[in-house]
Amino acid sequence: MTREALILDSNDDLIHHLIKLLLENGYVLRILAPRERTKLFEKSPVYIHNFSENYERVFKEIDFSQVEIAIFPSPNDSLNMALAKVAKSNGVPMVIITVRSDSMARLAEEEGIEAVPTYHCVLSRVIRLLNLKFTKILPLKSNVALLEVLVTSDSKILGKTIGEIEEETGIKVALVRDDQYIQEREVEIQEGDYLIAIGPQEELQRLLE
Repeated sequence: MTREALILDSNDDLIHHLIKLLLENGYVLRILAPRERTKLFEKSPVYIHNFSENYERVFKEIDFSQVEIAIFPSPNDSLNMALAKVAKSNGVPMVIITVRSDSMARLAEEEGIEAVPTYHCVLSRVIRLLNLKFTKILPLKSNVALLEVLVTSDSKILGKTIGEIEEETGIKVALVRDDQYIQEREVEIQEGDYLIAIGPQEELQRLLE
């Protein structure tokens, strides 16, 4: 069965990160975007729906029985909520919006919609909510690199402390857990943590083996 995700254009770089992440996790993507921005997505393997104020017409083009995830991260909270309600009423199991106010977050919760405040790292929250895989190694200089990884249940670093990993590898480690940035050496690494590490690339690679 096809796994589809429906995403509203966020009008910034977030949309491109979401596209890459979901494609890598095997989703067929449908992008809702205004006509003036559709060219930005023409080189991506996605379905593009020209989105205007008449979103009811656009939604008639979509078979919601195939959509597992709907994400509405535009700068307009009211628009995000309106579209989220339509997706939810059409049976989409996971509906996510970005919000800029606590009142909108509470309203989303009442509707069974996941609300991610924009002051959070939206991409990492989506990764956690959807239990997606995420790993990135960015070479910096010489043999030094930066690792970003979502800790999963099968990770070999699960249960170790930050200090243990730093002593074993010589790399520097930090965690993002919920809204907290954690560097304390005695803290144990948990499933769902977003780990950031910097050090020799071969040592970073060993963490992933």
